[in-house]
Amino acid sequence: MNPTIQLTALNRIQIPTWRWLAMNETTVDIDADLTLPYRGGVLTGAEEVEISRFFTPVAIPHLPADLERLRTFVAAHHNYTLRLTIAQGVQVAEPIVLDFLLDAASPVLVDELEIHAEAGSRATVVVRYRSDGAAKGFHAGFAAVWAEAGSDVRLITIQHLGDQDTHLSGSAVTVGEGGDGSILSCDTGGGQVISGSNISLAGSKSRGGLEAMYLGREGSTQDFNYRLEARAPESEGHIVCRGALAGNAKKTMKSTLDFIRGAVGAKGREEETVLSLSDRAIHRSIPLLLCGEDNVEGSHATSSGRVDPLKLTYLMSRGLSRPEAVRLMVEASLTPLVNRLPTARLRDEVVQQIREVIDDGQR
Repeated sequence: MNPTIQLTALNRIQIPTWRWLAMNETTVDIDADLTLPYRGGVLTGAEEVEISRFFTPVAIPHLPADLERLRTFVAAHHNYTLRLTIAQGVQVAEPIVLDFLLDAASPVLVDELEIHAEAGSRATVVVRYRSDGAAKGFHAGFAAVWAEAGSDVRLITIQHLGDQDTHLSGSAVTVGEGGDGSILSCDTGGGQVISGSNISLAGSKSRGGLEAMYLGREGSTQDFNYRLEARAPESEGHIVCRGALAGNAKKTMKSTLDFIRGAVGAKGREEETVLSLSDRAIHRSIPLLLCGEDNVEGSHATSSGRVDPLKLTYLMSRGLSRPEAVRLMVEASLTPLVNRLPTARLRDEVVQQIREVIDDGQR
């Protein structure tokens, strides 16, 4: 039996709320065998970039303590490492895709990733996590992204692990002057999901965004903590989250938009929309808007609700069954983020995953 490791104070919110709500931070108990090697990982579309499998991680300025704690854990136990460097001025037209599969031979993955987009470069990196369900799987990973001056880099993660699997994920994006760095996160699987991200708009006129799509199913627990920090003049960013919860799914969303002193003329917005498909689903959200600078523009909003009975009746009157109508309404809600995926194949794959989760939740 493997000794249990407890990681505490993960996904810690910057301004605590009432302790009895149990939303300020989260803890995970890890009983996976962290000595197991990982023998998978398929990288495609990386012909134009520099690849390093062994490297010394670069320090990340202003990284929140909870993400630093996760990054330290990953560095101590990693069984897969990869650094991608997009050279100055290189424009990678097709997405770079990194595929991970958890199976009986490799049920444990701890991956440490770094992506460096040098000045004037452009690339999209897609990381997919899947499971064949043959064994209880465990994943922990951290991705560090640097978008240097005038570069444009997107990190897309697609997670569709099994109901008994744990997914522990952290990421940090640092954006330089005139650069654009963004994350698109699609969490359609996993039994226990803990995910945190930080985007730091460090250069003047930098741009950044974090978009997240999630689905909760029977027995699943999800805890998300997303931050966007405007640190430089005229920087601009957003956090947009959309999700649906079925069965007795439990989800906690913490999203923070933080204007740091010196971010004169910065703009930011954060929003979340969640659709509840069950009376037993639990949805909790804490949107934060922090301001240390006077001349900024910021907004935040959260909306949640159940399936609209009038819309449901209308769709059923047009010949759709109730499960089909519900599925269509969920797909419509998530489509704006699904359409942000770079290829038709990825979009079709995620839509199929959405249908599987929604159909299972209505049986």
